[in-house]
Parts: sequence; C-alpha cells; structure tokens
Amino acid sequence: MSALHYQGITLPKHPSNADLLRIVPDYETMLVTVMTALADRYDPAYPFVDTKLDLITGHDFPPDDPIRGRGTVYGWIQGRGLEALAGHCRWMRRRGLGADLIPKLEGMMREILTRLREMRTQNDGRLAFFMTPTGEPFQINEAGNPQIVTQTPDTPYGFSDLFSAKGMYAAACYLNDSTAKNEALDYCLQVDHAIWSQQFQNDQISLDPKNRVTTTPGHHPHGPFMIQIGTAALLVEQGEQEGIEMGLRLIQHELDYYINVDGKIPDLTAWDLWEAVDDERQPFREQGTVISDPGHALECVGLALKFTETVKTQPSLGKTYASKIQEIEQVMSQVLIQNFENGFLHKPGGICKVFDLVSQKPLNTDLPWWNLPETMRAAAYCLHIAGDTEMENRCLAILRDCHNAFVQNYVRPDLHLMSYQTLSETGEPISVIPATADADPGYHTGLSIIDMLDLLQDKS
Repeated sequence: MSALHYQGITLPKHPSNADLLRIVPDYETMLVTVMTALADRYDPAYPFVDTKLDLITGHDFPPDDPIRGRGTVYGWIQGRGLEALAGHCRWMRRRGLGADLIPKLEGMMREILTRLREMRTQNDGRLAFFMTPTGEPFQINEAGNPQIVTQTPDTPYGFSDLFSAKGMYAAACYLNDSTAKNEALDYCLQVDHAIWSQQFQNDQISLDPKNRVTTTPGHHPHGPFMIQIGTAALLVEQGEQEGIEMGLRLIQHELDYYINVDGKIPDLTAWDLWEAVDDERQPFREQGTVISDPGHALECVGLALKFTETVKTQPSLGKTYASKIQEIEQVMSQVLIQNFENGFLHKPGGICKVFDLVSQKPLNTDLPWWNLPETMRAAAYCLHIAGDTEMENRCLAILRDCHNAFVQNYVRPDLHLMSYQTLSETGEPISVIPATADADPGYHTGLSIIDMLDLLQDKS
C-alpha cells in the first residue's frame, strides 16, 4: 500500500453509508503511508520518533536548528509517537494490513520506550518539552540558544509527562512488557494526582507569538483534565479499575466547570466550552472576552465518547455505569454541534484556533490541521450514538465538512500523505507552529482516524 493508491475522495452533500465506506481506503492508505515514512526515517542510533520535516517545503529541517533540528527532542512528540505506534500496530493487525511494516514499528517502539524510560530516570521521574538526545531538559534563552535546566522531584508535572505516561503505557501493553507497563501505570497515576492537586503546569514553550501558554494567576485551563480522559480510556481498555473512576471524574469536572450545560452561564451560548476558569471556577474573562479553542472543545467530545464507548465494551462494567454514560453522551452531542458552529470557517474550510464566546467571533483565524481529524472522530462517535434522524444528519454534515476540508486543503499526497500544519484564513499554508515544530507522528491524524474508521466500518 502506497500513496499512489490515494484518491482524495470527498463526501457529497448528503453522505450515505456507502459514501462513508468509500473514504475508508484513502484513510487506510494514509495511515500506512505515514507509518511507513516513520519507519523509513528511523535510525537506531537516534532512538526517537523523527518527524523533523518541513511540511511546506518537504525538506528535513537543518540538523543544527535549535528548535527544529535533531538536537531537540520534544517530550510531547515522543509520548504521542509511542501511543501512535502502538495504536497503529493494533489496528493494522486487526485489519490485516502492513504485515511487513509491523515488525519494524514494533522494533522502533521497543527502543524508543527504553530510551524514554532511561531519560525519565535521569530526570527524577520527569520529562520535558525540550530535551537533548542525551536527556537534558532545556529552554531557549534570549539569545535563541539552548540553556540546560534541572528537573527535580519538586518540578511540576506537565504535558510532556501526561503524553509520555500514556504513550509509554500503551507501548508497554502492546509489547507485553510487564515491568515497563507497571512503571508506566504508576506514572499515569502520578500525573493524575498532580492534575488534581495543582502540581501540574503547562510545560509548553510557545513557538507562535499568537498562542500564549504562560501560566497566569487565577487562570485554570481545562487541557490537563481533557487530555487525561484519553489516559483513562487506555486504562479501561486494559482492564484497570482505576480508569473508570478516573475518566468519570475528569468528564464530570469538564461538565461542572468548563461547559455551559443547559445555558447555566446566561451571557454565553448553551453548550459552549471555554478554555479556562478563574479562582471562583467561573469562565475566565479578560478584557471582555471568554476564550475558547474550538478544536480543544471538539477534541474533548471525542475523548469523552471514546472513554464511554470503551466502558460499554466491558460487559461487567457497561450496565453498572449505563445511566451516567447516557447522560454524558447526550451532553457531548450538543457540545459537538455548538463548538463546531463556533469554530468552523466554511471558506476556506477549517477550524479556527481561538474564538471569543462573548462577541461570538474568531480572534485567531489560523486554521491548524489537527482539529479536523479530532472533530471527525467526535462526529463519528456522536453519529454512532445518535438517537434520531435529525442528530444523525447534523453529525454527518460535520463529518462531511471536516473530511472535505482536510482532504482538499491539508493533505499532501506528494509528502507521505502528511498534512500542512497550519493554513491562513485565505487557505494558504503558513509557517505557524501550533505546538511543536516536529510533524504529527500519527497521533492526532492517525489515532483519531483509526477510531473513526472502526466506527464507520463496524456500522456497515
């Protein structure tokens, strides 16, 4: 299977089940092609996922670039990459794809997992946004050069820990490595404790001036709670009892404090999801705005419904939590519709980065790639649980619009079927880095799409 098999099929105005199945081979080709590129780029002497590729020019970044080069290892990418490798291998085995590719990916997974475990031990149980290949965390100083920093047991946990913990857990489970699995499970639980005990800080170093990520007093974002829902789903999938209560508590926290359930905040629209709350756990307001990242809101829907669907597949658990799951499902379908309407720009086709819930206008019209596959997953889950024709049609329309925008505007058939990271509001690829300079290692694009494909194929 190669990119030559990719056709770029779009969906019609009113997609049928047959139309949905026609896009499946393109996505299968995309997933296998991206994983093949990761395997081809892998060097055991550099035991990391290597996606140091300029998605506009198609060329590798200069090795000595302090942000983009091979001397910079992103904790986010390595954790996401491990989860993606494990998820793709499971999916390819299930679907009878990539027989020659799977052993290569398994070898990568094993070596990268080993290296991350070593780096974590080296840094008192923490990983960082920027690290050297030899494991030293660093930041970029005012002169634009790397500056080594020290991590200690008192260093707050961050997203590098969150992504790495669940990626290491997914990989260890796939590889049937019980020692690494127990170690990663403990790491996941440490991260969860840190989130709830306010020992967690966003470790992202912004590479886009328009994307502020510095910690602000009285500003409490929902991101850690939302992404940790994905960890809970993994734990439930592996039969870990902790995962159920973890996931339900995380989702309830989103519902209680970050989602405008039934319009409880009267000056905002029902089912809006805001990025942060203040010290009184009200929507964080700054200069008359309430900020939403529509992509994060839609990602939350997909992760919450992935969790509930995973619980339902466990026969001994589904009945026990049936009423709570039904409540979550009903809410998330409304959150999908409202936040898609907030963020989707029909011309050129994409989801904006920042939306003000007060003025109901975009504040940052950059269009990252990642929120489209995340929204397709969310729409597929909502379609799967839709209780009436009207809801089915709304979910189909969202899936259609995101798929068509993704295929027509972002996907590069000439570059491993990877995607431009960011488009402008006029639809032109721009050199804006949403989070990391490294390209997606099959995390947003791959894992979201795998869930969508499973739902579409099982529905048929």
